[in-house]
Amino acid sequence: MGCNSDGDNDSSSNETSTSRFTLSGNIFVASNTAKDSDVNDVNTSERSNNNEYSAQRIPNPVILGGYVNQPGSGSNGSLKIIGDQNDFFEVDLRTGQTIALFVANQNLGNNDLDLGLIKSNADGTTTIVDASVGEGKAGETEMLVVPSDGVYFVQVQAYLGASNYILSIGQNLSVTYHGMRLSDDFVPGDVIVKFAADGILHAQSITTGMHTKSTDTSRRMLFSLDPNQSRLLTATRQLKFVSPEHRLKYETLMKIKQLRKRADIIEASPNYRLSALRVPNDPNYRYQWNHPLIKLAQAWDITIGDPSVIVAVIDSGVLLRHPDLQGNLIQGYDFISNVDISLDGDGLDPDPSDPGEQFPGGGSFHGSHVAGTIAAVTNNNNGIAGVAWLTKIMPLRVTGEGGAGYDYDISQAIRYAAGLPNDSRTVPAQRADIINLSLGGPAVSSGFQELMNEVRDAGVIVVAAAGNEDSDVPFFPAALEGVISVCAVNINKERASYSNYGYSVDVAAPGGDNTPDINGDGMPDGIISTVGDEVGDESGRQTIEFTFRPLEGTSMAAPHVAGVISLMKAVNPGLTPQDVDALLSREKITDDLGAKGRDDDFGYGLINAQKAVLAAIEVSGEMVPQPLPQLIVTPRALNFGLNRTSATITLSNGGGEELYIENINVGGAEFLSWQGSGLSDYAIKVDRSHLTTGTFTSTITITSNVNVVKIPVILQVGDPNITGDAGFHYILLIDPDTLETQETRATAKDGVYHFKFDSVARGTYIIVAGSDFNNNGFICDAGEACGAFFTLDDPTSLDINAYRDNIDFSSGFNVNFLSKTTTAVGIKSSPQGFARPIQTHRFQ
Repeated sequence: MGCNSDGDNDSSSNETSTSRFTLSGNIFVASNTAKDSDVNDVNTSERSNNNEYSAQRIPNPVILGGYVNQPGSGSNGSLKIIGDQNDFFEVDLRTGQTIALFVANQNLGNNDLDLGLIKSNADGTTTIVDASVGEGKAGETEMLVVPSDGVYFVQVQAYLGASNYILSIGQNLSVTYHGMRLSDDFVPGDVIVKFAADGILHAQSITTGMHTKSTDTSRRMLFSLDPNQSRLLTATRQLKFVSPEHRLKYETLMKIKQLRKRADIIEASPNYRLSALRVPNDPNYRYQWNHPLIKLAQAWDITIGDPSVIVAVIDSGVLLRHPDLQGNLIQGYDFISNVDISLDGDGLDPDPSDPGEQFPGGGSFHGSHVAGTIAAVTNNNNGIAGVAWLTKIMPLRVTGEGGAGYDYDISQAIRYAAGLPNDSRTVPAQRADIINLSLGGPAVSSGFQELMNEVRDAGVIVVAAAGNEDSDVPFFPAALEGVISVCAVNINKERASYSNYGYSVDVAAPGGDNTPDINGDGMPDGIISTVGDEVGDESGRQTIEFTFRPLEGTSMAAPHVAGVISLMKAVNPGLTPQDVDALLSREKITDDLGAKGRDDDFGYGLINAQKAVLAAIEVSGEMVPQPLPQLIVTPRALNFGLNRTSATITLSNGGGEELYIENINVGGAEFLSWQGSGLSDYAIKVDRSHLTTGTFTSTITITSNVNVVKIPVILQVGDPNITGDAGFHYILLIDPDTLETQETRATAKDGVYHFKFDSVARGTYIIVAGSDFNNNGFICDAGEACGAFFTLDDPTSLDINAYRDNIDFSSGFNVNFLSKTTTAVGIKSSPQGFARPIQTHRFQ
């Protein structure tokens, strides 16, 4: 799938007369990555952690992969017979942190894992503080919140069956302030009241000094203080206020305090003004650091999109029944003409669904991930939030087995999306407004530029991924004239290590990095979106479950831009490709990064959704709304781990009026310091020299003239020899044509796996690496570590005709979040067993 190209940057001068070569490189894992010390893999050395006395010490925050099983359950391996029912981990925790257990898909319907939190007492005994003992089946999550600071034991237990798992400990970024402050923005004199069922008869007793127009006491009611009598309700005569409005606000809060003490009242609250940021209720929104990075919440206060706007996703197809996509999909088409790679048994057809089973062994569901980033069904209490809540997706399938797709098929899909004649002999009822191409290669046919011109003439805006080769070599179709080429940045707004750059790059957007956990939320900083997970039972029958997973790549960056442009079209339906070009070149829709003005690393800068929507309104000639000032800080939390000493946060104004910084406080933490001024990037530094071993937290409180933002900070001081370890790794060199595989193995040292392949024949290969905790002969199961060169989303082909070194990439744990609606699709059988994405058979 997209972004495949020649990865060979070595000179042919290294070539000798032999046709065999040596390949070597390094695999990196984040410092807060850890592995269970006893797993089922027969090739690993095990250390028991089965009780409190042998508990394994782990860092905080942490992303840990492990395996537990009942005796006799699971694959043959070190633990098959004796079992490993409990894993205990000792960890220094802080109040409010979240502990999440992600149960992997190892034995569908017959595994059940539980999560416990245990405190050690002064007399040597232990006490169960909390436990999450739901059904804990495959793909589900158990979660606990730490009640107070201290050293705890975290227990993972196999109640039934056998399973890989991911244990995540991180900062709770979803915690909000629920108190009442005079400075809060609410209507002076208004009180919202909800009576208990047995208290309705007493409703009249609160109306002294209040009145209401509501008559239905079975629901929430709005009361108003009588301004002529309100002072009789509170002792405020001796207090001085800056204005009568402030006095009334104070009296309102005091009245609410009185009402909250009554047993017959369920709720008493201020009537808050909700011109503040629109925040969706999707449970995995807490992991979408990419949204505040491009000021999406501020854009959503203006528009959440329009169902008349259509984005064509030309990709691997889409999971049409995914519950976080289904409501925003319209009719699409399958343009794969080659039956050998189609995976659905035919050529062109009107079914653009992704059947999975893409090379090397499982479906990447790349198109579903892209579609979800643009327009996942949002605010439905499920999954994630899309960039544009109401935009419609036209799924067009062009890539099949192994992510393979062809120039001609892609061109036909583009023509269809634009409402132009094509090989399907049909056109959509309404053409697309925007086309997203998260695919490409080193060259396209000579007629592709003419096609792009024709599409632009039809009024369609084309967005494409810049490529994942860390190269300035032009990547097509992104490098064509009239196509918006999107490079990728990480959570720190730095160019991602894999992202292409160069003269053809137009704009940057979040593409993610699955190695670090900069904000300490307990998850890698990839882009989480909608995918599927192919699961199977012992009979070989498989289904596709609807899940969510973080990926990285310019393929993930491009749909952010496509989604933002769809928001622009929502407020200005007449917006043209030429309008977008002009706004981009004038930096009206971006925040400048790197060298001032356009540069080859970031183009015209990072896409800014709020600026883009306001600019589109301005182009339409309509009156541009003036957003209220709002201090925005990204990232929303900082994790310094065991060895990081510095980090960067960005302070900006999410509105249009004056905003200035009044104070920055590090909460009395002498180990923290900051440097910066005004609305800009600030350097946050840590000094561990006077700290003892343990976990340390603080909060950076940033006060502006408008609002206050709190940034949680966490770090550790511990054994300097403790570094990232994602478990014993199998590194596979795969010929994509023959599937012939060479294997080497490695263990982590200082957070790095070094690998080498000797005597490699001339040819084209991909490299995939991962762990096999359950010892089933496959790497990269859910709950196991996985990585690929350059990115796991889309392994890059290596053309080998010389010695190669520095083949470097990252590995991390493969986490799938299960959708609340888990209806499976695509039932099929496999005589050789099931392979998950990317899940490749290894040698025993």
